[in-house]
Amino acid sequence: MRWMESEQIHATAVIGSDVELEADVKIGAYSVVEGPARIGRGTIVESHACISGPIMMGANNFVGHGAVLGKSPQHRGYRGEETWLRIGDNNVFREHVTVHRGTPEGGRETWIGANNMFMVGSHVGHDAWIGDGCTLVNGALVAGHVRLHDGCILSGHSAVQQRVRVGRLAMLGGLGSTTKDVPPFVLQQGYNCVSGLNVVGLKRAGFSHETIGAIRSCFRIFYKEGRSLTSALDAIEADWGTFPEVREWVDFVRESKLGINPARGDARVHRTF
Repeated sequence: MRWMESEQIHATAVIGSDVELEADVKIGAYSVVEGPARIGRGTIVESHACISGPIMMGANNFVGHGAVLGKSPQHRGYRGEETWLRIGDNNVFREHVTVHRGTPEGGRETWIGANNMFMVGSHVGHDAWIGDGCTLVNGALVAGHVRLHDGCILSGHSAVQQRVRVGRLAMLGGLGSTTKDVPPFVLQQGYNCVSGLNVVGLKRAGFSHETIGAIRSCFRIFYKEGRSLTSALDAIEADWGTFPEVREWVDFVRESKLGINPARGDARVHRTF
């Protein structure tokens, strides 16, 4: 192995003249970093990865073998305009992950927070917004303009359609897909089917027994009592609105533009008003 610059950058790596590397950044063999780019301290880039600017990456990220971050958006209307990819701290991008920059239509920026894990072959499309602590399991696909809130999980080979929002601590099961918004704290499986609450995730996140009980009641009122959307939300607010997590759930549903999927065995499809 041939290294240069205090044994941090492999001699076969290609680093553009407009790339800024902070302290202790390590670049592996045959990787390409083309600017404008700024890579935060302590970041590790394994071999054969490609990082393309404009990109701003925070500290202590890990970029695995063959990952491609910051290439131009896969969008027919893109005409080479300057757009960006911004990445926070402590993220893991495993082998062959792809993340694309934004488009002028979507605000010019794809944004990724901190402490996320992107497993092998997962993809984040243009103009997506990823919060903190999310997990994308192998092959998970996030289309353009999607918003993933903190702590959500996309299981293996799941897919999220463009402009969909996935709420905090929600989980999309393996091979599942969604064309509608997924409220916080729920478990969704298959195609557009809510199957229950992500109780395991709530417990791991430290939710109290009382809070989980309130969310269970919220779920029952919304999905199991046959109410209209407005009636269900009003009842939830009246009975359980003192819990911040319930307020979060209600606000998420009220703000939906794509609608919310029905529960398993429920023929109704809630739509926004």
